Amino acid sequence: MKILITGASSTLGKNLTSELMKTEQFSIRLLEHRSPVSKENCEVFQGGLQDIDSLSKACSGIDTVVHLAALTHSSSGKAYFEINEAGTKKIITACEKNHVRRFIFVSSVAASEEGGDYGVSKLRCEELVRKSGLDWVILRPSEVYGVNMEEGIGKLVAWMEKFPIIPVIGDGSYFLSPVSVNDVVQVMVEILKDDSIKKETLNLCGPEKMTMNELINRLAQIQKVQIKKIFLPIWFVRVGIGVLSIFKSSLAFSDQIPRLLCKKDHSIDKTQAVIPYNPIKIEEGLSLSQSKT
Repeated sequence: MKILITGASSTLGKNLTSELMKTEQFSIRLLEHRSPVSKENCEVFQGGLQDIDSLSKACSGIDTVVHLAALTHSSSGKAYFEINEAGTKKIITACEKNHVRRFIFVSSVAASEEGGDYGVSKLRCEELVRKSGLDWVILRPSEVYGVNMEEGIGKLVAWMEKFPIIPVIGDGSYFLSPVSVNDVVQVMVEILKDDSIKKETLNLCGPEKMTMNELINRLAQIQKVQIKKIFLPIWFVRVGIGVLSIFKSSLAFSDQIPRLLCKKDHSIDKTQAVIPYNPIKIEEGLSLSQSKT
């Protein structure tokens, strides 16, 4: 089976590629945009989501596309739609033109009308995928952590190692469901091996649902550090982001608040009914990732 992976230079893309290379069942092609991709025994194509010609060439002779590429952080709300939504539409067109059969799209549990510009862009991408003529599977990971995952929980862990004060947006009562990158990758591999799985939208969340406050406390226990939480009123954070945006700071991600606070579906019942899925707890997941670094 010949597979094209977009977003191959992302941490998730690198983890998936490494896992797929352990078997001879797959022939792998990687789509490179800005970050260099270097993998032995893989084809590497140059191109971005906005270049339909390069996408068409990359899809030639491909059986399955795993679409990971996306804009995840931007100070421009418009950019999420220009890259995520328009880019997904173009790669679907390239797939259909080249008779690609399967399309695995990695979305997010934040894909909703309440999930900020990023969440809305992902929701629109899902709609495009479902309307396509491809055998699609949509995966919705929650907060992914693990080896070389430097954003989100990885950034929080790194902060704890250096500073005892943890700033928390709002009151910290909103829910998360951290999932190990190893669990996410294993699901993707299983789906690639099983052609019968199609027309499914599956949540990839951890085994536990916890508040931000509970997550911070658990991480502090794992890291064996003493921390103090400082709660920042949401209005205060919004003002700060507004000030940063005036100076065009790369830290001014206005959609971060709704993405964090929006109500998310963390149920994995459907996922477990479709494929074997038994995600590990965060203590085991972080221990595993630390042993690999």
